[in-house]
Amino acid sequence: MKSKFPMLRMYISDQKYYIFIYYLACLLGAGLFMLEWKRTSGDTDLGTMIYYIVFVSVILLCWLTINYFRIKPYYESLAKALIAEDPLYAVQLLQDARTSEQQLMKQLLLNQQSMYMEQLDSLRRKQEIQYHFTLQWVHQMKTPVSVIDMLMQQAQDGVKHKSIKNLQEQGELFLSIQEESNRLESGLEMMLHSARVDKLELDLYVRSVPLHEVTRDIINRYKRLCIQYNIFPRIVGEAIASTDQKWFSFVMHQIISNALKYSKPVIGNKTLTIEFEQTESLTTVKVIDQGIGIATSDIRRVFQPFFTGENGRTIGESTGMGLYLAHEVCQRLGHKLTVESQLGEGATFIIAIQSTGIHRL
Repeated sequence: MKSKFPMLRMYISDQKYYIFIYYLACLLGAGLFMLEWKRTSGDTDLGTMIYYIVFVSVILLCWLTINYFRIKPYYESLAKALIAEDPLYAVQLLQDARTSEQQLMKQLLLNQQSMYMEQLDSLRRKQEIQYHFTLQWVHQMKTPVSVIDMLMQQAQDGVKHKSIKNLQEQGELFLSIQEESNRLESGLEMMLHSARVDKLELDLYVRSVPLHEVTRDIINRYKRLCIQYNIFPRIVGEAIASTDQKWFSFVMHQIISNALKYSKPVIGNKTLTIEFEQTESLTTVKVIDQGIGIATSDIRRVFQPFFTGENGRTIGESTGMGLYLAHEVCQRLGHKLTVESQLGEGATFIIAIQSTGIHRL
């Protein structure tokens, strides 16, 4: 080992207070010899005192030497860890921890490394989720852009060749463009919220929010889709709870859009019911649809990122991120989002808001 890590000097430095106390005790012993020598008028042999000092010095030297070679392997492994090529795993190089202090320090470093690796893995996973979501989002946003472009070309051709003859045809064309525009807006909103959810506390304003009014505004946004697919929304009850209005609106938007999406394939009239129940300590919001439902095997995974399940493969419009983001937001707000469903019998999403559950971010 090179002199860059002087182990012996470090060892002596660590033992200096011990050496000081040891020799202080020796000097006290020598002082007692001196007092005895004076008290007995020189009858005590001074050589005995010198022999005592030399003897205890030899004992100290032997102990320091034995102890040094005992913990030397630990110092050597510490030196290797300090110059390791991968500092992240350098703690694994620490070996032969002899003293309790060394063992505790090694365990502390191992605990810190483990915690750091967990946080690093979590950040990597979030980064990977965001990356794949971005790719998927860009791919899906190409569809409404292409449809709008095609509709605009049809409109131009219709004006040029006068094939659009009445206002009804123009209105249908404009409604189709508006529908695709709404899909773009919804996708952009989801992407924006997915980028903000990790720093939700920077964009949080908690106050008493009339949940039924927020929900009514969201239902109005989907009024055309409800009419188109024979879905009759109804709001039962009222509730006011402490939450962030914008983030609660985002959660309800994801749940309601999901309910509408999976209610479309069901033939005939369907009902979408949003129930509000409130007690002194708990506010419950239930979104009950009459859609195609969720398979029992898929329920435990519906809040995982990118999971679309059997229904997602059937519908073909699912990204698997809406409910995941809604669940993440609810967790950060201190709310609880759960789901109950049976395949073919619709689904019920439940948001539980504790009166003392909002996180103090």
